[in-house]
Amino acid sequence: MSSTGAAAQHLPRTEARSLSGHEGAVLAVRFNRDGNYCLSCGKDRTLRLWNPHTGAHVKTYKSHAREVRDVHSSSDNAKLVSCGADRQIFYWDVGSGRVIRKFRGHNSEVNSVKFNEYNAVVVSGGYDRTVRAFDCRSQSSDPIQTIDTFQDSVMSVNLTKTEIIAGSVDGTVRTFDIRMGRETVDNLGHPVNCISLSNDGNCLLANCLDSTVRLVDKSSGELLQEYKGHACKSFKMDCCLTNDDAFVVGGSEDGYVFFWELVDAPVIARFRAHSSVVTSISYHPTKACMLTSSVDGSIRVWT
Repeated sequence: MSSTGAAAQHLPRTEARSLSGHEGAVLAVRFNRDGNYCLSCGKDRTLRLWNPHTGAHVKTYKSHAREVRDVHSSSDNAKLVSCGADRQIFYWDVGSGRVIRKFRGHNSEVNSVKFNEYNAVVVSGGYDRTVRAFDCRSQSSDPIQTIDTFQDSVMSVNLTKTEIIAGSVDGTVRTFDIRMGRETVDNLGHPVNCISLSNDGNCLLANCLDSTVRLVDKSSGELLQEYKGHACKSFKMDCCLTNDDAFVVGGSEDGYVFFWELVDAPVIARFRAHSSVVTSISYHPTKACMLTSSVDGSIRVWT
């Protein structure tokens, strides 16, 4: 058996447990930094904290007035940030469940939110075609920076130590070098609804609405590979790489999860994970373990 074939044997596709509690579609599920806990959010306007390894529901966070689209935990697990259809970004204390601050500035629904590495800045992207940055240490609720060069909705944001990277329905992935004040544009030619970074930081993965996941060289913008077979035409769905960067993982509107081999792009495995659209995928930072969520209201843990 080839090394790829051997590695594929260990891909997580056995359901270990289901995390139930959300009412209605679950729009995102995310491991925390060390992979011991996870966060979910959805149409029921709540965030939920879980131990996915035992199935325990730890806490529910309520304050959003409409559906919650995205959630991210700080690297020290002490804070959360969430965003959604109510146009606001909520900055939470994990332990008490208290909202520390509501960041404002977006004038339409907010799709994606992330902490920077030092948990000092929160970056968001939304339907108002902007990316906005907020200072967690300040008492101000207003953005410290707004990027408005997009021609359509911003669906996904990602951060490195020195860059903000965002994917948009206008077909571009834009990288903003914070120190240099420089913008780089990679035009993929199809609406982008999710971006993620490879673990080595050298490549960008973009899920596009022509049912294609694209791998792009982060420094040159060169298109390295395309991954196909799934259905992605109208829903925001995650894509990511396994923690060893050997395989690409993506959901499908028919409830399937796909694994592609990174270099040559064949479908290595596919399985039915949910009865409806797979909205979100989160891969454990060190183990062969994965979380998926769906419009069907379920969160599943795969090992």
